[in-house]
Amino acid sequence: MPIYTVHMQHAVESCPVYNQETKKKFKELSSNREEAAQEHQINILAAVFSQLEHLIIYTVEAPSHKAVERYLRDMGFSFFNKIKIREVEFMEDALKTL
Repeated sequence: MPIYTVHMQHAVESCPVYNQETKKKFKELSSNREEAAQEHQINILAAVFSQLEHLIIYTVEAPSHKAVERYLRDMGFSFFNKIKIREVEFMEDALKTL
Protein backbone atom coordinates (compact mmCIF):
# COMPACT_ATOMS: atom_id res chain seq x y z
CA MET A 1 0.00 0.00 0.00
CA PRO A 2 1.34 3.51 -0.77
CA ILE A 3 2.80 5.63 2.01
CA TYR A 4 2.05 9.33 2.43
CA THR A 5 3.38 12.11 4.59
CA VAL A 6 0.93 14.78 5.60
CA HIS A 7 2.16 18.20 6.74
CA MET A 8 -0.51 20.34 8.38
CA GLN A 9 0.17 23.84 9.63
CA HIS A 10 -2.17 26.40 11.12
CA ALA A 11 -2.12 29.95 12.41
CA VAL A 12 -1.83 30.65 16.12
CA GLU A 13 -5.31 32.20 16.05
CA SER A 14 -6.90 28.96 14.83
CA CYS A 15 -4.88 26.60 17.05
CA PRO A 16 -7.08 24.33 19.19
CA VAL A 17 -4.74 25.01 22.12
CA TYR A 18 -5.74 28.71 22.06
CA ASN A 19 -9.00 28.90 20.11
CA GLN A 20 -11.95 27.44 22.03
CA GLU A 21 -14.25 27.24 18.99
CA THR A 22 -11.64 25.31 16.99
CA LYS A 23 -10.93 23.10 20.00
CA LYS A 24 -14.59 22.19 20.44
CA LYS A 25 -15.17 21.39 16.76
CA PHE A 26 -11.89 19.47 16.42
CA LYS A 27 -12.57 17.37 19.54
CA GLU A 28 -16.01 16.45 18.19
CA LEU A 29 -14.70 15.41 14.79
CA SER A 30 -11.55 13.66 15.98
CA SER A 31 -13.37 11.57 18.58
CA ASN A 32 -14.11 9.04 15.81
CA ARG A 33 -10.52 8.67 14.65
CA GLU A 34 -10.36 4.86 14.80
CA GLU A 35 -13.62 4.52 12.87
CA ALA A 36 -12.49 7.09 10.28
CA ALA A 37 -9.14 5.34 9.83
CA GLN A 38 -10.86 2.00 9.34
CA GLU A 39 -13.45 3.45 6.95
CA HIS A 40 -10.79 5.04 4.73
CA GLN A 41 -8.31 2.13 5.15
CA ILE A 42 -5.73 4.39 6.79
CA ASN A 43 -2.90 2.90 8.83
CA ILE A 44 -1.19 5.62 10.87
CA LEU A 45 2.54 4.88 11.08
CA ALA A 46 3.49 8.05 12.98
CA ALA A 47 1.86 11.29 14.13
CA VAL A 48 3.81 14.14 15.71
CA PHE A 49 3.15 17.76 16.63
CA SER A 50 5.43 20.77 17.07
CA GLN A 51 3.44 23.17 19.24
CA LEU A 52 5.72 26.18 18.74
CA GLU A 53 5.55 25.82 14.95
CA HIS A 54 1.86 24.82 14.93
CA LEU A 55 2.85 21.92 12.70
CA ILE A 56 1.34 18.43 12.64
CA ILE A 57 3.03 15.65 10.65
CA TYR A 58 1.45 12.29 9.91
CA THR A 59 2.95 9.32 8.07
CA VAL A 60 0.25 6.95 6.88
CA GLU A 61 -0.37 3.96 4.67
CA ALA A 62 -3.44 4.45 2.51
CA PRO A 63 -4.93 3.06 -0.68
CA SER A 64 -4.89 6.49 -2.37
CA HIS A 65 -4.30 10.21 -2.05
CA LYS A 66 -8.09 10.71 -2.04
CA ALA A 67 -8.48 8.32 0.91
CA VAL A 68 -6.00 10.45 2.88
CA GLU A 69 -7.93 13.62 1.94
CA ARG A 70 -11.25 12.12 3.04
CA TYR A 71 -9.74 10.90 6.32
CA LEU A 72 -8.29 14.36 7.11
CA ARG A 73 -11.62 15.99 6.32
CA ASP A 74 -13.55 13.57 8.51
CA MET A 75 -11.03 14.01 11.33
CA GLY A 76 -11.48 17.80 11.26
CA PHE A 77 -7.94 18.70 10.25
CA SER A 78 -8.97 20.40 7.02
CA PHE A 79 -10.97 23.24 8.56
CA PHE A 80 -8.06 24.87 10.38
CA ASN A 81 -4.86 23.66 8.65
CA LYS A 82 -3.05 24.25 5.42
CA ILE A 83 -2.36 20.68 4.26
CA LYS A 84 0.29 19.12 2.01
CA ILE A 85 0.06 15.43 1.16
CA ARG A 86 2.99 13.69 -0.53
CA GLU A 87 3.39 10.09 -1.61
CA VAL A 88 6.72 8.82 -0.27
CA GLU A 89 8.62 5.59 0.18
CA PHE A 90 10.84 4.22 2.89
CA MET A 91 14.46 5.15 2.37
CA GLU A 92 15.48 1.49 2.67
CA ASP A 93 13.29 0.68 -0.33
CA ALA A 94 14.64 3.60 -2.34
CA LEU A 95 18.23 2.54 -1.66
CA LYS A 96 17.51 -0.93 -3.05
CA THR A 97 16.95 0.59 -6.48
CA LEU A 98 20.45 2.12 -6.66
